[in-house]
Amino acid sequence: MKDTLRLTPWRAALLPLSFLALSCGGGTPKPPPKDPPQATLTVPKPNTAGQKLTVMVSATGCDTIQSLSIYDREDFLKSVAYSGPGAVSVDLAINEIKYTRGIAAKLSLYARVVCSDGRQNDSQPAAATFFPAAEVIEAPLNTQLVTDNFVTEGTLPLIYFLGCGNLEGGIPTLFLVEKNNGVRKQKSMPFLCTNSTVITPKNPTTKKRWVWTPQAGAIAIDENLNISGQIDIPLDQLSVAEDGDAVITDTGSGGGENLVYRISHQNGAIKWTYTPRGFVISPPLTRADDVMIASITTTGAPSGRANIYVSRVDYGRQNPATGGIELGAFIMKTVASDITPTSAPPTAFNANGNLLYMAFAGVGGITQVFACKTEANGCTDTAQLWAEPPTLKKPIVALVPYGAGSRIAAIAAQQVWFLDANNGAILNKGGVDNPLIPNGGLVVLGVQSGGPPYAQSFYFLTGSAPTENLPSPQPLEIVATDDPAKGELYRYEINSGSISVAIDDAGTLWMRRGGDIVRPLLPPEYRQVRPVTP
Repeated sequence: MKDTLRLTPWRAALLPLSFLALSCGGGTPKPPPKDPPQATLTVPKPNTAGQKLTVMVSATGCDTIQSLSIYDREDFLKSVAYSGPGAVSVDLAINEIKYTRGIAAKLSLYARVVCSDGRQNDSQPAAATFFPAAEVIEAPLNTQLVTDNFVTEGTLPLIYFLGCGNLEGGIPTLFLVEKNNGVRKQKSMPFLCTNSTVITPKNPTTKKRWVWTPQAGAIAIDENLNISGQIDIPLDQLSVAEDGDAVITDTGSGGGENLVYRISHQNGAIKWTYTPRGFVISPPLTRADDVMIASITTTGAPSGRANIYVSRVDYGRQNPATGGIELGAFIMKTVASDITPTSAPPTAFNANGNLLYMAFAGVGGITQVFACKTEANGCTDTAQLWAEPPTLKKPIVALVPYGAGSRIAAIAAQQVWFLDANNGAILNKGGVDNPLIPNGGLVVLGVQSGGPPYAQSFYFLTGSAPTENLPSPQPLEIVATDDPAKGELYRYEINSGSISVAIDDAGTLWMRRGGDIVRPLLPPEYRQVRPVTP
């Protein structure tokens, strides 16, 4: 029997679609991942002084928010209770900000949102400057509560600010402003009011002040701004004696004569005049019976040289016709003869006039400071108080005794050193190589020493360097120290407007920042938020 090959027709097997789907890696598609949440943080006033810094924060993109927090760089600052929607205002108090980078705090703030499902995100950083202060009185828009430069009198709660400015039409005017109630009195001035106008401290005997503008004139005013004495001499310097009279100098630079005058605070009469031995280079120091006058002259000096003199003049002389009587004169130092009054070595008397501090620049601007006894010729041996006069690394432009006579600030254009008045030792933290300096290219424009009980404090104001034939620049920054050995206490800078300061009768500092008035914390309070570092 012949075998027969049987061919079975091929028939494709039908498989369930579910098997095909599984074999191809399918299944229920996973939902795409959710977008990260979004947080925002803005600072309405990026430069703020006061008790708090206000920011605006918001968050979106969470079904439920687990947390919303504020950070400064890596430092956690505060959690925010947030239920949305929209931005909410959050206050960062003085004690909620970290001052690890100094005072005022330079902050880089951002908000971090964390969703309950674990997603999180940070906002873009926002820069801010916060200067902790005890009180801020804000001026209405485009107004100014006090004049550019002012003095402060009284104690809290009754504080007054006295300054001069110009009314519409350019009329120079004195303004007495009460802290809480605005302008109390105003009085027209008989001469220009400028950024160089000086208002002296109130005399404890007469209760009067002198207001004077270099090269323009001076007036004596009482507590009600009544003028009791006026002079039109183009003066360069003015000092006030214990009895309230003024001793002024006129170097002749304003077209006058090179003379020293004693002027009555009662009627502006000239009580005596004195012809100094040369150009007066330091404000005269008045004492009970005499006036100490530092001057520079080539008369009587060796060829090509000039002498720096200290002269004693009888304060009580009352006869203007015969002039002031010189009681004695001593040569402090002999220097190069090409020195003029404006380029003379910086000098300053100590509080009782028995020392004259002098700074002499050498090669490369290196400066040596001397403390010379005023009733001895020369400044060597026993006539020099300090065994080792300090050597500083920049030309000094001013010497300012402060701290009840215990210290001297030696000020260069962009450096400030502090000296022990007893021995000349450099008190700066880190020594001569570590002066206090302004920010960037700013220069020192003014200084303010502290008042009791904070007489060891010192403040300097800095701004752009003066430019010839342009108005004098105004300060943009304040730098403070309560003790040079501890270094800087704080610095605060603004971007526009200007800063000026004054000390009240309780030793409290008041600051005009733009149009506002700021009362900073007391020096010990700043130390509480900024511990002394090694």
